[in-house]
Amino acid sequence: MIPGSSATVNTAARLAPEGERELKFTLPHARVHVARRWLDDICARDAEFPAAVVWTIYYDTPDLAALGEKINSDYLKRKIRVRWYSDLEGTPSGPAFVEGKFRVGTLRTKARERLPLPADELAHLDLQDPLLRTFPLLLRPHGVTLGQSWTPMMLIRYRRDRFVEPASRTRVSLDADIAAAAVNPRFLAGADYSPLELGVMEVKGSADELPRALHPLLQLGAHKGSFSKFLAVYLHATRRIF
Repeated sequence: MIPGSSATVNTAARLAPEGERELKFTLPHARVHVARRWLDDICARDAEFPAAVVWTIYYDTPDLAALGEKINSDYLKRKIRVRWYSDLEGTPSGPAFVEGKFRVGTLRTKARERLPLPADELAHLDLQDPLLRTFPLLLRPHGVTLGQSWTPMMLIRYRRDRFVEPASRTRVSLDADIAAAAVNPRFLAGADYSPLELGVMEVKGSADELPRALHPLLQLGAHKGSFSKFLAVYLHATRRIF
């Protein structure tokens, strides 16, 4: 069953305004520091969320159904993940959350619940810890019932800087140093833990196009398109081809 209610409010993420658009752009890793410096000049830093490292455990079924959906289906896509944050030195703090994102056709739904463990405790768990398997069950009040055995597959980390473009109030997230931090050895043997050779920029606002003030980013090699960190890091870390 796909959840029919939106996520509850929590202290680690703001709810998206109704009608908000999200655009994704990738750019060469070598240009990320230039983009960050340029965004610092043009935009304001997000006062609510300082620069941080994002840690995300992605879940999947033993036959990697979620990854397969990202590759083969524009109709059905499911994402289950656990997320927490640390400072740029890697010290975790604050709450942690389990999240579900689902798409069936044009219908998109999200669910989020705060975990009973804080980030500094969660960060020490091994991906094979049985406690991690219980966290997706916390999404049941949102109508999320997973018919298959979803298990932690990969821990991914990256640096995130957040900005607000003053004229349009468009929010911009710049993600860099995207890499696997751990894999579940029951399902994935060995991994390349080096970062991807690209950065990712997410632009959230009311328009379907990049605001004019942000157009110079295109000159840095930013390309608009869909992008899955889980899929990209999985393919990079395992050197596998679907």
